[in-house]
Amino acid sequence: MQRGPEARTIGTPRPPVIAAAGVVLVAAGAIAVILLADGGRGATAPVDAATPVMAASTARLATTSNLYARPARASDLVAVIPAGHDALVTGRTEDAVWLRVVYPPQSSLEGWVPRANFVTAGLPDLASVPALAAEVAASGTTGSAAAEADALPDLTVASADVQPNGNLSVRITNEGRAAFAGRVGLQVAGADGEILGVLEVDLTERPLATGRSASVNTGVEVRSTGLFVIEVDRGNRVKESSEVNNIRRVLLVGAGGAR
Repeated sequence: MQRGPEARTIGTPRPPVIAAAGVVLVAAGAIAVILLADGGRGATAPVDAATPVMAASTARLATTSNLYARPARASDLVAVIPAGHDALVTGRTEDAVWLRVVYPPQSSLEGWVPRANFVTAGLPDLASVPALAAEVAASGTTGSAAAEADALPDLTVASADVQPNGNLSVRITNEGRAAFAGRVGLQVAGADGEILGVLEVDLTERPLATGRSASVNTGVEVRSTGLFVIEVDRGNRVKESSEVNNIRRVLLVGAGGAR
């Protein structure tokens, strides 16, 4: 009998508490619309301390806006930010037409919003906001980097399912062009940024070949229904062909049913 990948729990998993006032699922695209009762309050720094951010970097939305995974309207929709709420600005495209933001400011939920959707008077000095090349922001690779990426693995969170006992099972897939053998981190968080579990998945003895998947029992108990953020290789310790597809946001129905 073959053994499954070994997952060592670093954090202590516990039942999640979903801090959103409402989570609405749009059937056509399975899009989570987060309407948070935070009163538009900002924060001084994002969850990821590695992202360079200025002291006063929040900006207020002038209109209800889509939060996109990439700086393009055809990109995947991450969430919807209500008008009048603040988002933390962490980057921009070179032409500053799109801004990369964290919303809610104290969470790990990140995406892109057109600059035109913000209250102009409340925008930070965009000259001091880190700029990303348009092709890097859109695809994660450019020029010679794309050739190098051909020979690298690419780990993604393919799916997440709640087992009958309430435990969360996550399937990691290698979408790259090289096998992966080693250890990789896996983090589970709630929509409010609360970390529910941090694991280390050991794929040393059973390398993950191209196009193959590994199922991991996270040990995180999902008792209530809500939006979860699951990320593989959060610290980017694994060299991959793409570093922009490690996060999956999914609405899970808890073992206790919808509330």
